[in-house]
Amino acid sequence: MMFPSRVISVLVADDHSVVREGIRRVIETEMDIKVCAEAENGRQVLEEIERHRPDVVILDINMPEMGGLESLERIRSSRSGIKVVLLSVRSDAPVVQSAVSLGTDGYVLKTARTSDIIDAIRAVHGGGSYFSPTIAKEIVDQIRGPQNEAEPFRTLSPREREVLCLIAEGRSAKEIASDLHISSKTVEAHRTSLTRKLGVRKATELVRYAIRHGLVDP
Repeated sequence: MMFPSRVISVLVADDHSVVREGIRRVIETEMDIKVCAEAENGRQVLEEIERHRPDVVILDINMPEMGGLESLERIRSSRSGIKVVLLSVRSDAPVVQSAVSLGTDGYVLKTARTSDIIDAIRAVHGGGSYFSPTIAKEIVDQIRGPQNEAEPFRTLSPREREVLCLIAEGRSAKEIASDLHISSKTVEAHRTSLTRKLGVRKATELVRYAIRHGLVDP
């Protein structure tokens, strides 16, 4: 029996333990791939990356404490060269556009075959990319279309994205200030900046924007 000379190490991040366990079981059937760590939120993802330096991160888009898109941006800003495959139930254009704009290497729908995850890991580790067929179509439509909704999203600072997520979750300015250890006045300043950058006027429009871009679940 021949053994692979190079095993691909993978970090699996999803806030549902049953999903992580399912992915782990699929990966364990492969000789050339191993799960080196798991995480249930975005902050743990960054901690486990520092601890284990995986080759590939399987990253759920919707996670508590820090979503998949913000985690992806943090990984990219570190210039670590780690490959990232996003995992999501969402296939709508704004979410896909944001993911591609932030530099994901792959995007697999949770409705896909389990073998697609293995294919995605090998593809991105080899320097390629992997997108579920539905997602690939969205990318083509994005290239053909005249508008790119992801651009305003790219202008938001990490703190503004945190505030946006908390607003979308229905938190008051006082609660957001307490959660982020900032003043209510600073929260209002971030809210004003968000409405200006995103071209919206009301809190309800901020919520809709956050949902469209996969920052929070509908």
